[in-house]
Amino acid sequence: MCEKVKDLTIERMKEEDLEEVLRIEKESFSDPWTKESFLEDLHRGFAYPAVVKMGGELVGYTCLWKIEDELQIANIAVDKGYRRRGIAQRLIEWIMEQALKQNCKTIILDVRESNSGALELYRKFDFEEIGRRKNYYRYPVENAIIMEKKL
Repeated sequence: MCEKVKDLTIERMKEEDLEEVLRIEKESFSDPWTKESFLEDLHRGFAYPAVVKMGGELVGYTCLWKIEDELQIANIAVDKGYRRRGIAQRLIEWIMEQALKQNCKTIILDVRESNSGALELYRKFDFEEIGRRKNYYRYPVENAIIMEKKL
């Protein structure tokens, strides 16, 4: 599966993408996924890790998990140098399209309660808070907001 989203290409993540994915992951999160975590997602039957490329350059990624009729956004990030250009917005639109193609009824995710930029983006797409996970995140310890979008 490879799709053009305006000037972006979104395609399945490959092992050769991991160096750039890990660089973005480490710059984006205080408790980043390991290379092994991404490698596991590359081989899980229920997982769909995808990368976003612009002009051939990897500028973002997501890891999606399809469980029953739910699509979970397990991980998502955009390179710091490419933020505020609409890439994350186009990626969320693409994720919603994938969820519909897979006959999912909901999309669910966890987000740090202090991540105001991400919360604003998800709310723009009508994700709603459905709960919290106390002390879910480490480094620093922080609650997660569980958000859901019904399709």
